[in-house]
This record gives sequence, structure tokens and C-alpha cells, in this order.
Amino acid sequence: MNNRSNPAHISGALADGLTLVRVILTPIIMFIIIKAWSPKPDDPMGFVSLNLNLVLLASILFAIAAVTDILDDYVGGSLRKNGRLLGWFDDIADSFLIMGTLAALLWVTNKAGLLHWSFAVPSFVLIGRDLFLGIFKGIEFSKQGFLETRLGDMKSALAMLGTCILVASPWLSNLIDNIRAGNTAEGALKVYDSASPLAWNSGLVILWVAALLSLITAYQLLTSKVGNSK
Repeated sequence: MNNRSNPAHISGALADGLTLVRVILTPIIMFIIIKAWSPKPDDPMGFVSLNLNLVLLASILFAIAAVTDILDDYVGGSLRKNGRLLGWFDDIADSFLIMGTLAALLWVTNKAGLLHWSFAVPSFVLIGRDLFLGIFKGIEFSKQGFLETRLGDMKSALAMLGTCILVASPWLSNLIDNIRAGNTAEGALKVYDSASPLAWNSGLVILWVAALLSLITAYQLLTSKVGNSK
């Protein structure tokens, strides 16, 4: 019997395919985010406009990419077993998705003059942490693999959730404001004067927790002989 036709190899190939989907979607999401915050072509001052349709598309694609992380672990396992060839690449694909999306958000918010330390700090912590570990421990991890822990899983899940909410926050805020405004002129005026920051702030809180967990897991990885967590 051909080993490639047995259930383990089929599920492993499917899981690897889902991992690659995450990698392929990342630059597409980054491009859409940057395009969504592009300057108005007819504005000589170059003021940044926001295309909510593109924001919605970017958030949907990010959510799909995040779901592939759940599915590839469920279908084929996260380690190099059950016929997987790219099990070792799973965590790298997660980091690539989060780092790429956060980098795009940092770029557009800075260009729009909206970048604040409350977003910049956890973003740079998450990006810097994975870059540092990739440079100094990447070879060791690629050989020995990652032994997952609940703390590492929690960090990855929160980083994805927080990033997803931040990507979607413009249209989520618009939705919240429409609900707040109701059908009255007074409500619309109130919303116009004070747009709801709930969506953005919720994403920030989650991102800060993920950043703190990333520092803890980074310390665990750097002080262990073999990777113990993501």
C-alpha cells in the first residue's frame, strides 16, 4: 500500500496545506490594510482616507488565517508526526501572520499620525520577541521542535485575537456608533462628537496581555536547553 494514500499522510498533507494558506494570506492582508488607509488621490494635502470595505475584507481574511491555525493542529497535529512535513513550520506561520499584520498596522497608523505608544509598545514586543528568538534559537528549534505549553498556546491565541480586533476596529467602531446613534439627529450628533473607542481599546488590552505572556515564554525558551513553549 502506498504510504501517501494512508489516512495519516492525507491528514498531514491537509494540515500542511492549511499552514501554507496562513503564509500566503499574510502579505495579502498586509497589502489590503495599507491600501485601506491610502491617501485620497484627489487630495493635494495627502490626507489619509479609510476604506471600510477593504478593512472588512482584511479582517475576514485574518480571521480565516487564524482559523487555519486551529484546523491544521486538529487535522494533522502540530508536531512532525502523522505524515506532516511542515509541522515545524506551524509556529513560524503563526508568527509571520501576527508580525506582518502588526507591522502593516504600525505603518498605516504612523502614516496617518495616529500611532500611540499604547499600540506601539506591545506590537514591538511581539515582533521583536519572535525576531530575536528566530535569530538566536531558530536553528535549535527547527531541529528539536517546540514542546507546546498552555501558556504558549494562550499567548498565540490572544495575540491573534487582539490583532484581529485591531484590524477590524474601524468597521466595528462604525457598527457600534450606528447602534449608539439610533435613528435620531441628536444621537448622530453625539456619535459624531465622540466616536466609540471600545473596539480599538479592547484589542489593545488583549494585545498587551499577549505581549506580557510573550516575554514570559521567551524567557522560558531562552533559559531552557530545549524549547518548552511557543
